[in-house]
Amino acid sequence: MRSHLPRPSGMHESIPVGTQLSMQAGSAAQVLLAWEDQNRIVEGLRDAHFSAAMLAAVRRIGWAQSVGERERGTASVSAPVRAPGGKVIAAVSISGPIDRMTRQPNRNYPELVVMAAQAITDGLRELAASQQAPCGESTEED
Repeated sequence: MRSHLPRPSGMHESIPVGTQLSMQAGSAAQVLLAWEDQNRIVEGLRDAHFSAAMLAAVRRIGWAQSVGERERGTASVSAPVRAPGGKVIAAVSISGPIDRMTRQPNRNYPELVVMAAQAITDGLRELAASQQAPCGESTEED
């Protein structure tokens, strides 16, 4: 007997590590593409479910949302994680069924997702600073 049965359709409860997803749909794809150079943006917009105007809005507000874009019945919100030099290197996302997240995930989730992404960005910056400090020296102010 199985304690968990897969859903016949709709969102998967998890995505295995190493799974490659298309960069043509979803809020994470928007976030990862929005801060690329112009040539990569033009290339990335081919067959994408979002537009250059949407990517400009993502850059302006600092996060992206999608509703039914990657998978029917799902919604998501994503924010960029930056390397110490400022380059976007990853995205933090929250996703779930539309009936839980609503068709307007921008009402409840952006602030939390941006805070999580910023916490990771800050952690990466602190890690880089600590690796550059000479042995025995602290990078924190006492």
